[in-house]
Amino acid sequence: MPTYEFICKQCGHRFETQVPSADKKKVRCAKCESADLQEKFGINVSKGGAKESPCAQSDSCPSKRFGFG
Repeated sequence: MPTYEFICKQCGHRFETQVPSADKKKVRCAKCESADLQEKFGINVSKGGAKESPCAQSDSCPSKRFGFG
């Protein structure tokens, strides 16, 4: 199940939640229960021992161009 990060537009609370992608529009703020959320996008970081992708070993990798490698 994917993990999504949200920022509540009402109270500013940042939180992560695991929810099926079909249900992410149903997520509410964990602090104030507002549904007015902004989804934050970024590099998906695995909380397990993920291995570096072959792309990250290359100087032409997009993640290196944007300062993530």
